[in-house]
Amino acid sequence: MKIISRYLYKEFFTFFVISLITFLLIYLVIAFFGKIDNFMEAHVPLKVAFSFFIYKIPFVAQQMIPVSVLISVMLTLGIMNKHNEILAIKNCGISLFRLFYPLIVIAIFIGVASFFLSESIVPITSSVANNIWKTQVEKKNPQGAYKLSQLWYRGKGSIYQIRSYDSRNNLMEGLSIFFFDNNFMLRKRVDARKAQWLNGIWYLYDGLIQKIEPDGSRKTVRFRNHTLHLPETPQVFERSMKAPEEMSFWELRNYTRKIREEGYDSTRSQVEFHSKIAFPFISLVLTLVGIPLGLRKKKGGIPFGITIGIGISFLYLLTFGLSRSLALSGSLPPVLGAWLANLLFLLFGIYLILAEES
Repeated sequence: MKIISRYLYKEFFTFFVISLITFLLIYLVIAFFGKIDNFMEAHVPLKVAFSFFIYKIPFVAQQMIPVSVLISVMLTLGIMNKHNEILAIKNCGISLFRLFYPLIVIAIFIGVASFFLSESIVPITSSVANNIWKTQVEKKNPQGAYKLSQLWYRGKGSIYQIRSYDSRNNLMEGLSIFFFDNNFMLRKRVDARKAQWLNGIWYLYDGLIQKIEPDGSRKTVRFRNHTLHLPETPQVFERSMKAPEEMSFWELRNYTRKIREEGYDSTRSQVEFHSKIAFPFISLVLTLVGIPLGLRKKKGGIPFGITIGIGISFLYLLTFGLSRSLALSGSLPPVLGAWLANLLFLLFGIYLILAEES
C-alpha cells in the first residue's frame, strides 16, 4: 500500500504543479494585456509594471490552488482508471477508502499551506501590488503618505478626528480627541496641531486640553509639547485603511470585533472573516468531489477530465460568489454565506462517493 501511496503522491503533485503554473501563466497573459494600456497611459516604467504582476502572483496562486487540486485528483485517478490500475487495486481487496486516504491527506496539507500563504505572503504582496496601482496608475497618494480626507475613529471611551494621517511616519495632523464617561458625556477634549507615535507613546505638539468639570465649567490648558498614553496604537488606524486581502486572519478578526463593538455595520467584514476561514477547506471539499468523478470511465481522456474539472470549479466559485453576495446583502447570516458552497459540495461529494462504493 505504501507503494500505491507514493505513486499517488508523485502523480498528483506532478499534475498539481503543472496545473498551477498553467493557471498562473494564463492569468499573467490576460492581466498583462488587460492592464498594460493603463500603465502606458500613466507613463509607468515597464519595470514597475512587471513588478505589479509579480506581486499579484501569490494572491492568484492562492485562488487557483483549489482548482488545481480538483483537476489533479481527477487526472491522477482518471489515468489510473484508464490503465485498469483501479480495477487491479480492487481485486487485491483494497477498499476505495484506503485508496482515497492519501489524496485526502494531500488535500488537508494543501489547505493548511494555503491558509499560511494567506497569512504570511499574500497580505504583504497584495498590499504592495495595490499600492503600485494606486500610486503609479491612479496617481493617488501612496499608502503611508498623507490622507487628505477626514478620518474619524471611535476608540475606547473616545472619538478621534484626524485631518491627515501618515502611517509611514506614525504622524497625525489636525488631531482632536474627545473623551467620554460611561454615560457618553464629554469630559475632556484634546486638540493638537500634530501628534507622533514614538517609543510606545503619543507625543502631541502645539495644542490645548479642555477639561469639563461636573458643574459644566471648562478648564483650558495650552501646551507646546504633551504626551498621552492611549490604548490606540498606529496599527489600529492602519488597519482601517487595508483591503481584506491585505489583512491577516488576526487583523481581520480584531477589526471585525472592533467595529461590531462600536455599533457599526460589520456585515462585510464578518463575511470576509468567515470566508478567510472557509477558503482553505475548498481543496478538501473539491477533492471529495473529484475522487468519484475521477474513478468513472469517460470518453475524451485527459482533455475531457480537465474540462470537467474546470466546469465544476466554475460552478463552485459561482455558488461561493452567490452565497457571499446574499450574505453581504443581509439575506444570509455571514457564517452561512461563507460556508454554504462548502457544505453543498461536501454533501455532493459524499453522495458521489457512496454511489461509487455501492
